[in-house]
Amino acid sequence: MIPSDAAKTATDRAAEAIDAAERVFAEEMGATLDLGPAAKMVLTATITAAIQAAVAEERQRLTWVL
Repeated sequence: MIPSDAAKTATDRAAEAIDAAERVFAEEMGATLDLGPAAKMVLTATITAAIQAAVAEERQRLTWVL
């Protein structure tokens, strides 16, 4: 049987890495800014939304190019 990690695509691994980076960045920024738990959650959500918007924009741009 193939381990589940081996079956993951490069896109799956990239998405996981981005998700982890979002959490780490928000945690570090939250600590630097001395934010409480709720503010850290908002920061994480804001970062996530910005990355998702950038990815969607790039996807749309690439669709027009192809």
